[in-house]
Formats: sequence, C-alpha cells, structure tokens
Amino acid sequence: MSEVTSKIPKPVLRGLHNASIKRNLAVAGVLCVVSVAAFNFLYVQPKQQAYADFYKNYDANKHFERMKNAGLLQSVKE
Repeated sequence: MSEVTSKIPKPVLRGLHNASIKRNLAVAGVLCVVSVAAFNFLYVQPKQQAYADFYKNYDANKHFERMKNAGLLQSVKE
C-alpha cells in the first residue's frame, strides 16, 4: 500500500489562491473589454447614426406648425 501512495504526487497548494485570483482577474478584464466593445459597436454607434440621420432632414418649425394646427399646444393661439 505504501507503494501506491508514493506514486501519487502531492497537490501544489502554496500560492494556489493567488494564482487563481490572477487568472480570474485576467479573464474578467478580457471579458470587460470584449463586452464594452460589443456594446459600442452593436448599440451605441447604430443609435448615434440613427439620430444623425433623423436630424439631417428635421425641420423644427415645420414640426411646430403641424402641432399648432392640430391643436396640441394650449399656449399658442391658432
């Protein structure tokens, strides 16, 4: 029986917690960078482009007149 136990190596426990923390921090950092980049490219930039496209041809006076003629503005006389 002593022959069987001598063949199994002892587990390396010294510094195991520090090594796992370093690995977890590296993985968390990479995942944060990837998620921020994905959010920026998939959500922020298309939304900014949509706003830019909307305001490219937007006429505030025309919109105001349309609301005024519809009777939606109480403070403006028709």
